[in-house]
Amino acid sequence: MVLSIACASPSAHAIALLSDELKLHLPWRAKSQQPAHSFPSNLKGINNLIFQVAEVKEPGSADEDFEIPWQLINYQGELYGASLKHRENNSLEITSATKMQMPKGRGNLVFLEQINTKTADQIETEYSLAIREGLKLRYDVSVYRVLYQTIDTFGNLTTASGVIAVPIGISSGAPVLSFQHGAISNRANAPSINGKKIGTDIVLYLMGAKGYLTVVPDYSGFDNSSGLHPFLHAKSLAWSVVDLIRCVRSLAVANHYALNDQLFLIGYSEGGYATMAAQREIEMHHADEFTITASAPMAGPYDLLGTMLQQILSDAPFSKPVYFLYWLLAYNQIYGFKENISDLLAENFDTTVLELFDGEHDSNTINAALPVIPSKLFASNLLTALKNDDYHPIKVAMKNNDAYRWTPTSPTRLYHCLFDKGSITFNCWRYRKKPDST
Repeated sequence: MVLSIACASPSAHAIALLSDELKLHLPWRAKSQQPAHSFPSNLKGINNLIFQVAEVKEPGSADEDFEIPWQLINYQGELYGASLKHRENNSLEITSATKMQMPKGRGNLVFLEQINTKTADQIETEYSLAIREGLKLRYDVSVYRVLYQTIDTFGNLTTASGVIAVPIGISSGAPVLSFQHGAISNRANAPSINGKKIGTDIVLYLMGAKGYLTVVPDYSGFDNSSGLHPFLHAKSLAWSVVDLIRCVRSLAVANHYALNDQLFLIGYSEGGYATMAAQREIEMHHADEFTITASAPMAGPYDLLGTMLQQILSDAPFSKPVYFLYWLLAYNQIYGFKENISDLLAENFDTTVLELFDGEHDSNTINAALPVIPSKLFASNLLTALKNDDYHPIKVAMKNNDAYRWTPTSPTRLYHCLFDKGSITFNCWRYRKKPDST
């Protein structure tokens, strides 16, 4: 089978993309580099396939005899490792493809500190929503900042942070509720640092006082972890959720704190996307460990290849163009489309705006510096390719990160606020109409 390859510029950490049609986008990587993990189980279906080398950029040449041990290849949303062997006729062969083995230590506690404790009466007084909605707050709540081990976008063990609200005095066993917050860009707004800024304190204290042991992950790139947040990267968002739940369960056992068997997932905006990604991860890979009682993703961009791409190509204004630039920066960091991000951006784009993604500016500040029409962000040749090339690596990455491509087994209800102009309602409709994995 002869297929094309697009080779990107050198990248020490990048994930190759293999489409459903078995076309490969290969971010260039020096053949001397070795994979960091072992991969025990066989990947069926893509071994021993021949891929035609259509383009190779320096360093390297299609004339060389080489074999590249490639650490990570994303295929249908899952991660694999393989060797890419140069063969005669300017071709490459994928050999020894195996599913990535997760490192040990996920969910281990690194650090725990108490932030605050409030009585049920204090919570009711401070949060008028409780009175307005007639919520019966029964428990005092202690809130903790936690550091725990999870894995980053490239499968390496790393330390992440989050926040936990613990109901005090509950005797019958508390359910666990994981809340996933919306998009942020300023590290100072992470839930474990400043929950009031993005409203996670409301969830922590109100749901804690209702008797839910409530957890909120910061996500990679915030508080304790460094680098750009991998915005709308399904796997790393899901892992940060799953591993914080693991950590909290272990803490409960160690401190003789009773939990019942209920697990609820809920989130809004990027958090809605993260909720759906975590639900999929749990149901597909951890069903023997977790049973989800109910899941409520809200206003998430679940349909990247469809709804989000249509918005990019439509020339229509959008209230939050920052999301599209955030996404492109994150995906280029992960998948290595181009060494120079400016090659993907419009010719007249002010690249000094990229400096605002330093973790010290909020999304509103960045948004104000961008054109209101998202297509104005992107290079014209990229827009043409996204319209006409079904095998473009960015489109493969979008499909591999669509959150809706599986059939849920847990009770799931989607919500959307019609007055929220920062997300697109059709994302929910798309999921409702096509909840399968095709």
